[in-house]
Amino acid sequence: MNRITRRALIAMGAAGMATVACAGPSSFGLRRPRPSPIIAEATPAATAGSGESPTPTGRSADGYLAVAPSALRPGETETLTLSLFQGDRPADGDVTASLLKDQHTVATASARIAGRGTVALAVPDLPEGDYQLEVAAAGLRDRAPIRLDRGTLVFLETDKPIYKPGQTIHFRVLALTSGLMPASGTATVEVHDAKGIKVFRATPRIDETGMATVDLPLSDEPNLGVWKATATLGVRSAQLDVRVETYVLPKYEVTIDLAKSWALAGDPIS
Repeated sequence: MNRITRRALIAMGAAGMATVACAGPSSFGLRRPRPSPIIAEATPAATAGSGESPTPTGRSADGYLAVAPSALRPGETETLTLSLFQGDRPADGDVTASLLKDQHTVATASARIAGRGTVALAVPDLPEGDYQLEVAAAGLRDRAPIRLDRGTLVFLETDKPIYKPGQTIHFRVLALTSGLMPASGTATVEVHDAKGIKVFRATPRIDETGMATVDLPLSDEPNLGVWKATATLGVRSAQLDVRVETYVLPKYEVTIDLAKSWALAGDPIS
């Protein structure tokens, strides 16, 4: 079990996690932490919701450690992991996690934690942006900044990498949610030619499969070179380079010289 003797706010950006640790009877303040020893045991405690029933310790908590994702997904249920302790020993207590926007609570969830456990916070379908995550446990109420990010994945592709003047470029946009399910919405596809001039813009609707198609007919005398295409959905975008060149496919002939000009079915040919 972790032992933290002073309150601290630890931002673990490299690991993609937001961690809040506090101990003591006073209210939480986002202040610069002092050095605090953190000791982890080798054997993990049972986690609520993992299939094992947590064993009550019979001790009241006077501190806790809360770990949450650095970004929450609107419309999904996010898991917050908490450890309660009394001094350096596991403890029991009720924990409430709340999501706030402009001092107003927009989502909340509670759970009984015995030593270590999780709180499932159902995040409503809210706009992306900056919010506050509030955790109330062991008589303490603390807040930390957190973002709401839909995490949509956007891909852009064409049917081939090089096109000749007069041909049609076929674009396909693929949009997925953070759970790799088809996303919805309206994408914006823009194309700039080799001189950086915007020559095309379309706003296709993403269908139920998470895809949209766009066609761009080329003129007979376009600016040759590398064209840049961009697909945007919300705050997410994908870019693709397409070459427009005049080229001639190589021509070749294959001649087969056989021992005889005909053969019966089943005859070996050498």
